Amino acid sequence: MNRIEHILIALIAMLIGYIFYAKVRHARELRTIAKKLQSIIEHPTPILSHTTNDPALKELLIALNRVLHRSSEASISFKQKEMAMKKMLTNISHDLRTPLTVVLGLVESILYQPSMDETEKMKGIQLVHYKAEEIVHLINRLFEWVRLESDDEDIQLEKLNVSEICKRNVLSFYQQIEAEGLAVELALLDQPLYGLGNEEALNRALGNLIANAIRYGYEGNVIGMSLRADTQFVYIDIWDRGRGIPESYQDLVFERSIRMEGNQKQGSGLGLHIVKRLLGKMQGDVQIVSLPFERTTITVKLKRMWEREGMN
Repeated sequence: MNRIEHILIALIAMLIGYIFYAKVRHARELRTIAKKLQSIIEHPTPILSHTTNDPALKELLIALNRVLHRSSEASISFKQKEMAMKKMLTNISHDLRTPLTVVLGLVESILYQPSMDETEKMKGIQLVHYKAEEIVHLINRLFEWVRLESDDEDIQLEKLNVSEICKRNVLSFYQQIEAEGLAVELALLDQPLYGLGNEEALNRALGNLIANAIRYGYEGNVIGMSLRADTQFVYIDIWDRGRGIPESYQDLVFERSIRMEGNQKQGSGLGLHIVKRLLGKMQGDVQIVSLPFERTTITVKLKRMWEREGMN
């Protein structure tokens, strides 16, 4: 066996030894990573820390850390939603219990107080009817919120005559506005103004906002609606001069289950959240500017469309 053959054998032996060593080291690193992953499963953390010179393992670690980071974000988001859900259910339970208690008390009085005259009975029955409507309204909002959160509702977008929809929505509340003794100031356009949206969804959003203006802005004795546009968007402003929304709440008021303290006419906190979700599904937006007892304006923004423009 000549010298060259000895060198070749030595090189082959070294290569085999290196390959064996690399495989052993690779297997050892994989076992270490597996142990760290098992530890993360038992005690979740957003990062897997491991140092290696192996390019393939580096790519694997980068991918694993991306997965862990997204999993951590999803877990945090789930916990936040769970807390918000619990708070919302607490609010709704309170809001249901209050009118139900009133209804039960009135019904018991009507049934078990024979001395009650007909006038008092009629007042009691009318109040029972009012409270029952309040309960139905709350339950309807809850079902609407569930539909929106589950994405079961498919909203088809189309070109809408926003001017006409605004007028119809104001008219639908006219009796309630009169009953509350509120003045109405309108600045709506006679000519058609078109926007991208869904008529049913926009009606629901505007209905929520007008009802809120009546319910929470009654102390200002006036509510209003105006319609305006620029080259890109259509804006619907619904306003009142009631107690408004404090600055500390204005960034949160469209979040699920957020409601202000100290208001005798508290709601479940769902109405404005529903509006936000509906506008999002229509590729629009909603914003608020409030100066208590001066002017609170909630602005609905839709993408503008033109009279001769069609849907693609």
